[in-house]
Amino acid sequence: MNKIVALVVTYNRKQLLKENIEALLHQNYKEFDILIVDNASTDGTEELVKELKNERIIYKNTGSNLGGAGGFNFGVKYSIEKGYDYCWLMDDDTIPNKDSLEELVKNARKLNDEFSYLCSYVEWTDGKPCKMNMPRIDKKWFDYGEKLNDKLLKVMSCTFVSVFLNLKVVKHLGLPVKEMFIYGDDHEYTQRIGIVKEGYLSFNSVVVHKMGSNTGFDIVNIPKERISRYYYDSRNRFYRVRKNTLYEKIAYIGWLVISIERIIRKSKDSKLKRIGVILKGFLAGIVFNPKLEYAKIEEESGN
Repeated sequence: MNKIVALVVTYNRKQLLKENIEALLHQNYKEFDILIVDNASTDGTEELVKELKNERIIYKNTGSNLGGAGGFNFGVKYSIEKGYDYCWLMDDDTIPNKDSLEELVKNARKLNDEFSYLCSYVEWTDGKPCKMNMPRIDKKWFDYGEKLNDKLLKVMSCTFVSVFLNLKVVKHLGLPVKEMFIYGDDHEYTQRIGIVKEGYLSFNSVVVHKMGSNTGFDIVNIPKERISRYYYDSRNRFYRVRKNTLYEKIAYIGWLVISIERIIRKSKDSKLKRIGVILKGFLAGIVFNPKLEYAKIEEESGN
């Protein structure tokens, strides 16, 4: 078994997954396994993976659609319990460059493992920065200015589109919160582990996020058939800021008010439904308090 595992969470996107796996198999750095966590796809994903017949690929079907959060929870738990040292997280529409992992490994060595995670620089298909995957830059990044020489920038949190977890550090800090289902689980988790040990953006590791368009998600203009999903966005946002500063709580309320105002002015349909979804999410976020889950860790012997 290798020390590194690439964790890919997928659901009914086998063509994108195929492209993702091909990019992983063609990495310059070869010493890693590939864990496919399938949220019970019905489009032939399992058959696609098994047809590859590659001994480095591990396939796990969760049995139901656990959402992105549940899939990453499942995969990180598996990675820790199987004894991997590092877990490289991504969605099935993430296409790494050939040197993406190689550069992450180089930076991990330069840091002497003094990090909780490294995140890649994410581009869209046109080569421009992917707006949905902008990490939150640490306001005191200049305290770590010497890291800039290695193209590392201190960040507060990021999305799960190419995140290299140092499991030797984070295995004691709990798993991603599966109850969040979608939206915000990645920022909650990386912020939580980044408080204990620094997280960095690695500019020299680049991946492409093949999402449909280079826009951030927005309750104002999302198609009406997807409106209900933004309940999770609103609830999970407030869950995260509840644990943070008063300023961030006020900022959330500001976001809520501005979102409602923009819905009234700009949404072309289902205005009351859109407003109702984010208000319902806010109220749920007041009491939403999932218990952190931990992987089973074998006793570590002393020196």
